[in-house]
Amino acid sequence: MKKILILGGGFGGVRCALDCAKKFKEKATVTLIDQNSYHTFASALYEIASAYQPTDDPFALELRRAVAIPYKDIFENKKIDFIQAKITSVDLVNSKVFLDGGSQIDFDYVVLALGSQTADFGIPGVREYAYQFKTTDDAVALHNKLEISFQAMAQGKLSSPIKFLIIGAGFTGIELAGELMTCAKRLARRYGINQRSFSTILFEAGPVILPTIKETERKKIMARLTDLGVVVMTNSTIESVLSDSVKLKTGQIITGIAVVWTAGVQANQLLKTIYGLPVTDRGKIIVDKNLQVTLPAGRQENSDKLFALGDCIEFIDPKTQKPIPGLAYTAQAQGRLVAENLYNIVFQKKLYPYLPSYGHWIAPVGGKFAVAHLDGFGSYFGFYGWVIRTLVDLRYFLSILPLSKAIKLFGKDLLLFSKND
Repeated sequence: MKKILILGGGFGGVRCALDCAKKFKEKATVTLIDQNSYHTFASALYEIASAYQPTDDPFALELRRAVAIPYKDIFENKKIDFIQAKITSVDLVNSKVFLDGGSQIDFDYVVLALGSQTADFGIPGVREYAYQFKTTDDAVALHNKLEISFQAMAQGKLSSPIKFLIIGAGFTGIELAGELMTCAKRLARRYGINQRSFSTILFEAGPVILPTIKETERKKIMARLTDLGVVVMTNSTIESVLSDSVKLKTGQIITGIAVVWTAGVQANQLLKTIYGLPVTDRGKIIVDKNLQVTLPAGRQENSDKLFALGDCIEFIDPKTQKPIPGLAYTAQAQGRLVAENLYNIVFQKKLYPYLPSYGHWIAPVGGKFAVAHLDGFGSYFGFYGWVIRTLVDLRYFLSILPLSKAIKLFGKDLLLFSKND
């Protein structure tokens, strides 16, 4: 019986595991390894950081459960083995994966779905002082900072305004800035503080935010941010970061109460330690049209056993000759294809190429407002965009969870995250 090993439980890894289990049934063992006991619904991390909730949950358990989906729920009644462990190294020559504690796992086929980690681009102070925004713990830490800051101001322990400095005006930065402002209004009422005591500054190194989207859509997003009170500073390259300030390349220093980094990610650094794994200058895995790892000459005998997907690969779109973006639904599509091609390899059938499609995007911008661009179906703004985003979340939960658990999670999230609106 063939052993299929999937390293990483992100959007692509989970999809690949579920599809492999469905296709192979009893004909192969499917094992997924992840250092956490849960799959992070990363698309909602900004909601966790800015969720308005009662203060009687000191460990933020309610918030964590909203985005931390236990693997035991996802893999319930599925022929998938789950191992919670940190991967320390991968031996492609001898087909082994080594885990913390010294244990090792053999494989016939392996899928590298190790995702990404924060990239600081060499800017001093980012790792030491800025709030990162990649994990559930990161989001909860930022949420606690927001709450504590309002408490301190209400108790007279903080006289300066509460100002959050967010570096990076991509989708994540925009979503976070907008939702922080809506949450701040509720917190200001709770603690009897003038809501003008809170502000958010969003820094963008380039001349415009989201340069790849249409100008009409960008204007809608900018107008919404402005209405919420978010200050957007374009052409503002960061030179260094402290815990309460940022210094721009121009020499200007802007102070605040917290600095948040949403400016970029890089491939998992574990990849660079895997002997014989071909990676780009940016540390991403080189794959072919079928999402198989492109091994160097003389190593082709192992090519059939290696696949990679998600944020850790560089896949060049043949239409644009540019790398495709790392999106949740592109990772899911890759996971489906890898599962299909694994089945086809085992049973000696034709492999299918990956045909990237990434024309859809949704940008929530505080409360029940979002801009949704559906390639071929137009753009939707405001409440209608928010409804589309909500339905997309429901669709995802239904795709990975049993019906009852998907509906329950969706209902709890909707109730929790709507408290800001």
